[in-house]
Amino acid sequence: MEKTSLLKTTLGNYYISVTPESHQSHIILRVEVPRTTQEIVIQYSYSPTEENAEDRLDQLFSRYQKDNNMAASDRAHIQSVRNLITVSVSSSQGYEGSCHRFESTGRVVINNSQSSPGIQTREVSPGFWDISFNFHALVTAKTEIHCTIDAIHKEERSTTQPIEIAAIKKERFKRERYLNAQTCYKKVELHTHTHHSDARHTTEELINDAIKQKIDWLAITDHNTISAFDKISPENYPLQFIKGLEMTTLHGHFLTLGYQDKPPMDWTLIDRVNINEKLAEMKEQGLLIGIAHPFDVGSPYCTGCRWQYALESLEWIDFIEVWNSEDPHESLSNADAIAKWTQLLNAGIEIPVTCGRDWHHSNTTKLPAFLYTAVKETSSGDDILEAVKLGRSYISLSPQIDLTINGQWTIGDRIHFNEFNTLMMKVHLTDTEDVHAVKIESNLGDLYEGHHKVIHQLEKSEVKDLIWLRISVFDQHLNRILITNPVYFTD
Repeated sequence: MEKTSLLKTTLGNYYISVTPESHQSHIILRVEVPRTTQEIVIQYSYSPTEENAEDRLDQLFSRYQKDNNMAASDRAHIQSVRNLITVSVSSSQGYEGSCHRFESTGRVVINNSQSSPGIQTREVSPGFWDISFNFHALVTAKTEIHCTIDAIHKEERSTTQPIEIAAIKKERFKRERYLNAQTCYKKVELHTHTHHSDARHTTEELINDAIKQKIDWLAITDHNTISAFDKISPENYPLQFIKGLEMTTLHGHFLTLGYQDKPPMDWTLIDRVNINEKLAEMKEQGLLIGIAHPFDVGSPYCTGCRWQYALESLEWIDFIEVWNSEDPHESLSNADAIAKWTQLLNAGIEIPVTCGRDWHHSNTTKLPAFLYTAVKETSSGDDILEAVKLGRSYISLSPQIDLTINGQWTIGDRIHFNEFNTLMMKVHLTDTEDVHAVKIESNLGDLYEGHHKVIHQLEKSEVKDLIWLRISVFDQHLNRILITNPVYFTD
């Protein structure tokens, strides 16, 4: 596990250039103060400090003479004018104070024993802090500002990879036998974008392409906005919609699905300190929440794409997107996501997975994968989201699958050991042109490997320590092209 230990963290190092057009305004620098921070130190300087060139003084006098009701003769008494820039601070708990001094070089210290004059002396709270530069007067043609913001920690600060298995818990759902209900698989896409964020296509173009792909349910998940839905009349299309967005924060992206009347949360209020609290608030709103592309390349190439939040629990996370983008079976980051999911399953944590095309355009020859959810024929959006949450689904690039165990259990069910003596697994695949091998995978390892027609029997004595099993299908390059969510086992 990768770890780093620090006694000081540089929260920000800024160079800012401003002109008189920014006169009587503010620039706010938002930084994230980590836990265990004992002191914050802000060091700043700006130059030049004053203006005494005759032509510039003439321009400034002409500009502000009327506003200040100054007589023309007053110009003779002005030899120079100066910049006045002050620093104000607001913490995650509120306003902390201001340093209003004629200092072009300054050092502001914030702690619980002796803060700099103008700043409250109290415990440093973790979370987002706003450091604002207040431009009371800007008179020079250009003013250069340099600012460094450091956090001093009470003790060595360690960071580890998120989703630390030993610290994670998740409630197990009650999973009734499922084959008794008449269900079918609906083709679903949970991760898409339009020109309301950073996609090349319009909302209408996305929908038309989804219709061509014969998608049953389409979630539109633009970055931090649901404004695309202002333009959609769902009754005009031969598919169904899920209102969602991709919460695109600085330290992780996650899909939020199922918006109704309440507006989305302001993403800029989410930080590594309050992430658990904010996820809980979103769950109270009735949303389905899933971690998107957790192992993608992150900052600075794709800020926030790689998941960096340390979660206290997975209770607020409903699924993990293990396949992202087109040709997901050829991605190492997706393979890492499946490996992490397998570790969680082996630790007894029941969390389903999905795929997402992360659809920004259709100008590609690469293959998309889709999520297939088992629901009643006349399903609602809530039914789709419930099926996703329970893992009654599989993801596939092409093959379609039907799995039955003893004729009464299937994907997403829980089987009690007292309910069987022998497990008879039947796997029926269609669209098998690219299928080279099929595996029954489990916490005990691979229980079966063969071709696409699978009828496999296991005695109870062979699986006494079984926690879960799933089906994976591979192409001739041994890349996964289908994977199911698990069937679970318990005493």
